[in-house]
Amino acid sequence: MKVYCFSGLGADERVFQFLDLGPEYDIVPVAWINPFKNESIESYSERILSSIDIDKNFVVLGVSFGGIVAQEVSKRVKPTKTIIISSIKDRSGIPIFLKIIPNFILRIIPKSFFNLPKSIAAILFGSSNKELLFQILKDTEPSFVKWAVIALKNWKANIDESCIYISGAKDYLLKPFKSALIIEGGGHFMIVDKANEISRLVKKYLNQ
Repeated sequence: MKVYCFSGLGADERVFQFLDLGPEYDIVPVAWINPFKNESIESYSERILSSIDIDKNFVVLGVSFGGIVAQEVSKRVKPTKTIIISSIKDRSGIPIFLKIIPNFILRIIPKSFFNLPKSIAAILFGSSNKELLFQILKDTEPSFVKWAVIALKNWKANIDESCIYISGAKDYLLKPFKSALIIEGGGHFMIVDKANEISRLVKKYLNQ
């Protein structure tokens, strides 16, 4: 069965390279498409559906911002199961600093501002694999990050109770919440740093 995977902001299939779900599951990273100007997450998720073959049973998995897109996709195509990692389930999980910044301020901020310095990224992501983290951030398109941040701020977030959520106890970017399965010691980059533990949890869920 195919597992369609949505990565974090601008990241690619590299974040899924350590995920092992067994030979019965085929991990298929979904490439981001270019967003339209001021496009909502809901509209974007509608357009990215063309990447998924809905004629056969499939699973959707999303990490960080990809977890939000995965939730919106799941509402529209009803996968067999949906796994959300290092993400949020409703607006209460949106960082407070983002909630209070007006949209017009975010829109006039230069896109270069959204290219995180390594020192800040190291703190927010808390990764032990800094070489891979910094390479992914280097390859990330700031204009995509800027769009995603604004889209996240304005996400309507109708909760989908069918999803399973996995959060890291030490995720300082999108903090863990009560109903999530918690990975002790897991930071925001735990899809890489805690890949073995996450793989076991996901396989257990898929085989239920």
